[in-house]
Amino acid sequence: MNKGRLKCILSGLSRYELTFLEKRFIEAAKHCLEEQGGLTEEQESMLESLYKEKTRWIKRGIINLAKNTTQNAA
Repeated sequence: MNKGRLKCILSGLSRYELTFLEKRFIEAAKHCLEEQGGLTEEQESMLESLYKEKTRWIKRGIINLAKNTTQNAA
């Protein structure tokens, strides 16, 4: 994964509510990226998974909100 994608994911994750451990992992990943210039494949995979999980929950929330709004309007 390129650095641009990693920075995009790290920036995107800052928008979501994170657990203490998720925050610590992201801080460690940022540190590795700055100090070593990259992450391991495992770290990259974990970041991708976390990002996908967070965006999936937000999308579900928006869809459910839209459904509830249209049901209440009917």
